[in-house]
Amino acid sequence: MTGFTGITAEALFLLAENRFQDSKTFYEEHKPAIVAGVVQPLRRLVEELAPTMLQIDPLLVTDPLRNGTVSRVRRDNRFTKDKHLYRENMWIALLRDKHAYDGGVPAFFMDFSLQGAEWGMGFYSITPAVMQTLRGFAKERPHRVEEAILTAQKAGFPMTGVPYARPRSTDVTPPLLRPLYDCKSVMFCRHEPADFVADPHLAETLSRGYTALAPFYRLFIEALEMTE
Repeated sequence: MTGFTGITAEALFLLAENRFQDSKTFYEEHKPAIVAGVVQPLRRLVEELAPTMLQIDPLLVTDPLRNGTVSRVRRDNRFTKDKHLYRENMWIALLRDKHAYDGGVPAFFMDFSLQGAEWGMGFYSITPAVMQTLRGFAKERPHRVEEAILTAQKAGFPMTGVPYARPRSTDVTPPLLRPLYDCKSVMFCRHEPADFVADPHLAETLSRGYTALAPFYRLFIEALEMTE
């Protein structure tokens, strides 16, 4: 299997058209092109990322055929109001075996469509207990938490989150740490134009970014393991 060579604008347009048509007939007619232009390149991308990701965490699942590591074009719409059959966005998500945890687990991700791309690291369905443990880390070892946030920020990943109705930080809370107190959940994410995924050296870019996010990822993991 050859390495990742990029995902073309034509492939992104085909995904968007497939979503617009929302037809099994259209999909079956164009499935070979979608698989060759999007699905297979994503699998190769994950394989190229695997050595870096396993250095970050040996328990990360890097098999592109397992654990939802590469999204499917066909949507599972059984439990959603949106009944479209197909998606126009695709993603990779590198996380531990999601079946081994009762709640969510942190993941390194990249999501893209014709509209653009976003990538970074976050915790899917983080629990209040994990967030509270992270706040404890911020009080007990603020320098380590601040250093992890700064490393991510220097790589272009701001820490964002879903805010509470009222801020919970105080005037003495260091600015870098305030999202941990003021948000129900936090994540790190960068936004890119659609041609971001056309770069044949994308694995190198993602590897550098994910490595910069690794210090905070490890904080997520520690908090998760303390609350399991």
